Amino acid sequence: MNKNHLIKLIKENTNVSLNSINIVFSEFKKIVLDALKKGEVINIKGFGKFFTRETGEKFYISPISKSKRLSENKVKPKFKFSSKLYF
Repeated sequence: MNKNHLIKLIKENTNVSLNSINIVFSEFKKIVLDALKKGEVINIKGFGKFFTRETGEKFYISPISKSKRLSENKVKPKFKFSSKLYF
């Protein structure tokens, strides 16, 4: 299922306009991304938790130069489903 299909299902179930649903999705995405950039955790009870995890430095071999390099720490977004969603 993609975003457009999900929006159509919401429209059918709620009779809210497509434009309004698109605005809500866009704002939700913007708010979640801004919070994750600040290092905040977003917990939606009964749905799940958005958070970030920092990866450590690690060595890798460059495929071009075949030299050993050290990668930087990276912050990656994560999502954990609520236990109530498992079936």
